[in-house]
Amino acid sequence: MRRVEFYFRETAAGIRRNGTVAFGAVSTAFIALFLFGLALLIRKEIALVIEGITGNVQVAVYIDDTAAAHPDTITHLQQTLSSLPAVDRVTYEDKQATCDRAHEVFAANPTIIENVPCSAYPTSLRVTLKDTSQYEQITAALACEPDATGKMQCAEPGVLEVRDFRDVLDRLSAITDALFVGLFLLALIMLGSAVVLVSNTLRMGMFARRKEISIMRLVGATNWRIRVPFLIEGAAEALLGAALAIVALFLGKVFVVDRLAGKLVWLPLVRNNDVLAIIPLIVLAAIAIAAFAGTIGMRRFLDV
Repeated sequence: MRRVEFYFRETAAGIRRNGTVAFGAVSTAFIALFLFGLALLIRKEIALVIEGITGNVQVAVYIDDTAAAHPDTITHLQQTLSSLPAVDRVTYEDKQATCDRAHEVFAANPTIIENVPCSAYPTSLRVTLKDTSQYEQITAALACEPDATGKMQCAEPGVLEVRDFRDVLDRLSAITDALFVGLFLLALIMLGSAVVLVSNTLRMGMFARRKEISIMRLVGATNWRIRVPFLIEGAAEALLGAALAIVALFLGKVFVVDRLAGKLVWLPLVRNNDVLAIIPLIVLAAIAIAAFAGTIGMRRFLDV
């Protein structure tokens, strides 16, 4: 018990004596962890936007008129597609429903609407995907291959053509992967910078107390007895920076994101639950920063 009291007493004394250095460590941890949390929220926001975009992208399976006249064929195709892991739901659209959809799409081009009768539109199955990057499961299940013109022709009886919008989905998947990798690397750079800067502030604190450390070593204090107060000091500074970062992220959510929500009703935005979900990650990052910074700083600069 006395040892614990000694550690915390030394930590508090060190923070009081080196207020400027401690302030620098807290400020550095706050900035790094705030940017780390911001990167996580941006990643979540990108995921919400991508989900909102791809949620409206469906794979269209067009059925020939002969098969459309046989309910058993339609049921078989629906069951085949619904059993795929990547499929969320399969919606049946007859000629009239397909025609109504075309009228909505080409509402700005009445020439097409007037010249193409509803009877020309095929019956179709609209497939909504859970994961748009797995759209190839549809063409594989229906034994489809691209022909000379690039259209997907299928060996499955009753299927006239499949349009999986692979160009759009491939681009969305590539953009998502690139943004996620970029934000992950940015987060690593931020945390690495925090480790370096916090270790420098701890080194400065130890340098300012070098006489005390020399006396402690002369009277037989072990290396760990000397290290622990500085590790606790680094952890306290990092956790205080984490607390400030969490508060700043919540304030940003309230005063920036919530105000945008009223103006950009069509755009999905992060919620309070999303901010709460990253708090454990910020705290763990703060602990990691303190541990690495303390170990690296003391071992490298004071050899204790």
